[in-house]
Amino acid sequence: MSRDFWRSFLVITPVAFVLNFVWETLHIPLYTNYGDIGVLPLALYAAFGDVLYTLIVIAGVALYKRDAGWMRRAQCRDYTALALLGLCVAVFVEYKAMLLHLWEYAPAMPTLFGFGLSPLLQMAVLLPLSAYISRCILKR
Repeated sequence: MSRDFWRSFLVITPVAFVLNFVWETLHIPLYTNYGDIGVLPLALYAAFGDVLYTLIVIAGVALYKRDAGWMRRAQCRDYTALALLGLCVAVFVEYKAMLLHLWEYAPAMPTLFGFGLSPLLQMAVLLPLSAYISRCILKR
């Protein structure tokens, strides 16, 4: 692996974590059936999972493009592709969670085809936003 690849990972990891942690903290009331787990541990756990999925997508794009430093040169179409990939990841995660009964939606959660709108938007928005912010940092 090249230095560009690891630099990208080192930059996007905290960026994605902060964005997803804030999102998770604000959106926890839209879920139910977590038992006695507090908001902070729940948001931390969820944010780490979101970062993992973000890193998998970023690495997958690097492999597909055969370009470890693609984030530094990302263009508008790359962010559109990341948004679509983020949406696919969100559908996968939500479907898996429904099958395994990992969580349920509170009545306040708007849904689209049985999936919570919040997690769909989260990955579709925060994944490309994390990449964009990271690109700005990497270009310095």
